[in-house]
Amino acid sequence: MSDIIGTEEKKFRNLDWTIARTVSLSIAIGIMAAFAAKGLLIAINLTQTYLHKTPLDTLVMEQGIENASLPIWSIGVLAFLGLIVGLLTHYLMPNRANRGLSHVIEDIHFNQGQTGVREGLAVGLISAVSIGAGASVGRYGPAVHLGAAVASGMGSIFKLSTQEKVVLGCSGIAAAISASFIAPLAAVIFVQEVVLRQWRIYQFIPVAAAAVAGSETAKLLDVQFVILSDLIPDSIPPYEFIFFGIIGALSGVVGIAFNQALPKAAGLVAKHVKIDNRLKPVVGGLLLGCIGFMYPSVLGLGGYETQMAIAGNIAFQLCLILLVLKFVATIISLAFGFNGGVFGPSLFMGAMLGAAVGIMVEGTGISISGISIYAIAGMGATVATVIGAVFAAIIAMIEMTGKLSSSLPVLFSVASAYIVIYLFSQSSLLVRQLDGRGKNPFEEIRAKDKKYEGFKTKP
Repeated sequence: MSDIIGTEEKKFRNLDWTIARTVSLSIAIGIMAAFAAKGLLIAINLTQTYLHKTPLDTLVMEQGIENASLPIWSIGVLAFLGLIVGLLTHYLMPNRANRGLSHVIEDIHFNQGQTGVREGLAVGLISAVSIGAGASVGRYGPAVHLGAAVASGMGSIFKLSTQEKVVLGCSGIAAAISASFIAPLAAVIFVQEVVLRQWRIYQFIPVAAAAVAGSETAKLLDVQFVILSDLIPDSIPPYEFIFFGIIGALSGVVGIAFNQALPKAAGLVAKHVKIDNRLKPVVGGLLLGCIGFMYPSVLGLGGYETQMAIAGNIAFQLCLILLVLKFVATIISLAFGFNGGVFGPSLFMGAMLGAAVGIMVEGTGISISGISIYAIAGMGATVATVIGAVFAAIIAMIEMTGKLSSSLPVLFSVASAYIVIYLFSQSSLLVRQLDGRGKNPFEEIRAKDKKYEGFKTKP
C-alpha cells in the first residue's frame, strides 16, 4: 500500500485541478455524511419509540436515574430485536459481523480506501436496530461506516485514482465524526493520528473541508452533542491536578481491562456458544434485558446519563454501579453480535469514573472546582485509552465543552492514562482488532517504537 501511495503522491501533487476536485467532493461528502448522521439518530429514536413506547433516554429522564426500570416484557423485546439483528447480519453481511472502525481503517490501507456503499448502508441499518433495541453500543462506528460508504460511492462514480479514493475515504471518516459530535478539529486530528498516522498537506486539505462541511450541516440539521459550557469552571486550582492524575490512571486501568475483555469475550462466545450465529444476538438480548430491567440507564446511547454525571446529579454508588454494568453490557452487546461503536460507551464509563472520583474527593471536605471537570477528564482519558486517539480525545473534549479551561485537566488525565498503558505494554482496541485479523498497517511504526531507549543515545 505504501508503494502505491508513494508512486501516486508525485502525480497528485503536480495536478492542482485534482486537489480542487478532491476538495469539492470532500465538501459534498461532508454534507451527505451529516444527513446520514441525522438519519441514523432518527432511525434509532423511531426504533426505540416503536419498541419501548418511548426513547430510553426519555424514559430514564421521566422516571429518574435512581428509580428507572423497564417493564418485564422489554426483555422479550430485546430478544426479538436480537433475532432481527442476527437475520439482518446473516443476509446483508454474511461472515462480516461486528463491522467497526478498525474495518474502515483496514479498508483505507488494504482496499484502496473503498468500504462499499452496500456494506455501509447495511452497517447503518443493523446498528440503528441494535441501538434502538437497547444494545450498549455507540453511533460513532456506524456513522463512520456511513461516511466511508458515501466516499466509496463518490470514488466509483467519478472513477478516481487509488490515492484520491484513499483521501476521500479519510474525508468520509472525518465528516462522519465531525457531524456526529460537532467536533471538526478532533475529526481531522483523529484521521491523521489514528487512521493515517502521517501528515500530508494533500490529505489534510480535503479532510479538513469535509469535517467543516459535516459539522456546519449537522448544526443546521439540529444534530447536537455539546456539553453546556456553564458547567465548566473557568479556572482550576493546581492541587486538583493530583486528582486528575488519579482519574487518568484509573481510566487507563478501565481502558486496558475493556480492550482485553472484549476480544476475549468475543472469542469465548464464538468457541463455546454452540448455536447458529443468527441466534446469538437473541441470547445477548436476553442478557441485556436482565440488566436493563433494573438499570435501563446502561442500555442504548446513554447520552442523558452522561450529561447527569457531568452535572454531578448522580450519587457515588450509582456512578460505580453504572460504570461496571456499562462495561459488562457493552461487552455482551458486541460479543453476541449486536453492531455499533465503542466511543459512546467509553464516554459513558469515563464520565461515571470521573464523577465518582470528584464526588469522593468532595466528600472528604476538600474544595474542588466542580464535578463536571472531573467527569470530562474521565471521558477524555477513557476514550483515549480505548480508541488510541490521544490528541483527538483532548481536542474533542475542548470542542464539546466550548471551554479552553477543560484542556489542561483532560491533557493531564490522558497523559496519566498513557503512563499506565506504557507500564503494562498495552495497545488500543483498534490496534488489537487489526492485529487479530493480521491487518495492522502500522507494524513498521510499532517496530520503530520498540527500538526506543529513552533519553539515552548510543555513542
